[in-house]
Amino acid sequence: MTQRLNTLITDFPRQFWILFGGTLINATGNGMVFPFLTLYLHQKLNISMTMVGVILLIWSSSSLVGQIVGGALTDKLGRKRLMSFSLGANALVLVGFAFADTFLFGAIVAMLSGFIGALFQPARDAMIADMVPADKRTQAYSLLRVVANLGIAIGPAIGGFLAAQSYTFIFLANASTAFSFCLLTIFFMHETKPMLVAAHHTNETAPGNFLTLLRDTRFLIFCSAIALCTILAGQMMAVLPIYMKDQFGLGETFYGWVMTTNAGMVVLLQLPIMRMTQRIPRLYLTTAGALLFGLGVFSVAYASEFPHFVAAMIVYTFGEMLLVPTSNAVTADLAPADMRGRYMGMLGLTWSIGFGVGPIIGGLIGDQLGASAIWMITATSGFLSAFVFLLLQRFAPVQVRLAQG
Repeated sequence: MTQRLNTLITDFPRQFWILFGGTLINATGNGMVFPFLTLYLHQKLNISMTMVGVILLIWSSSSLVGQIVGGALTDKLGRKRLMSFSLGANALVLVGFAFADTFLFGAIVAMLSGFIGALFQPARDAMIADMVPADKRTQAYSLLRVVANLGIAIGPAIGGFLAAQSYTFIFLANASTAFSFCLLTIFFMHETKPMLVAAHHTNETAPGNFLTLLRDTRFLIFCSAIALCTILAGQMMAVLPIYMKDQFGLGETFYGWVMTTNAGMVVLLQLPIMRMTQRIPRLYLTTAGALLFGLGVFSVAYASEFPHFVAAMIVYTFGEMLLVPTSNAVTADLAPADMRGRYMGMLGLTWSIGFGVGPIIGGLIGDQLGASAIWMITATSGFLSAFVFLLLQRFAPVQVRLAQG
């Protein structure tokens, strides 16, 4: 066990482990706030749940823009600079939630936080692609998923204790964790983009732009297949709690345990699964992940008791553990060295769009055809996604870039 741990540590550069620790700190801070945010906005601002939903929509929409802008700025300004700005500025913005006392104030804070916070992810993902060898990238992204889920699992317990004293404390704590990660980035990380360019003198001449990305047909098809899967993620994260409560009387506590199952599986099983599958072509892994997404969602149609929903989430989570880190690695493989930020931003945008559209699709199906039809119909998008991944593997397989760039 000790030897395996030592091997794991030495497989990645020191800066990756700093990023790993910062991710744990930041995810714990986010976990303190987000489970209680809607309740806080509803009570403190004295607004309806519909208006709370509007604030969340504003946050989500601004994060979509942030993904695009963040991808471009990552390639232009560098990874470290953008990560530091995003974390530091967002720490200041998060404090604003503690003092929001009107709908307009809350909406402005949500818009700023959504945009500024979203700048971080393309820069982080590009930094990992810069400094981690291609054959280790899937494992690197998996490690970050594990520690992020661990932080999200720890955060609500701390947040619940702090919220019982005052909601102000949870926002200040979240701002503190973001600022702590910002300091780690400034003082203990180096910029990887200049090193990358200097080390490789790539054949890519001028920096690419989004027009170049949009001409990458293979990547756009890959993103389309990912979007089909994120529609299913939207069902499991947004529609499922309503379905469980309205149809079977299984309230928030039961759904909380379903989500705990998801997070616990990622923490315990993500790395073993990636080790067992590391020699399998990545598009085959995304194919299997999409199939399991579809099967997990489809099985909800036949669930009626709490254990059934847990079983459905288990199937879905196995798919998630195959699909999510592998999609990051595939994107890094496809991206030219000078466009990694843009490619990562486009992938993040794809996930965000699917999460936003998925619940709307599920709601429309439920209203027109009945609640159980939601799961039967949307599951087909997972199966279609798997078919697209198979076609890509057959006709346009992704070659792993063995060089660091």
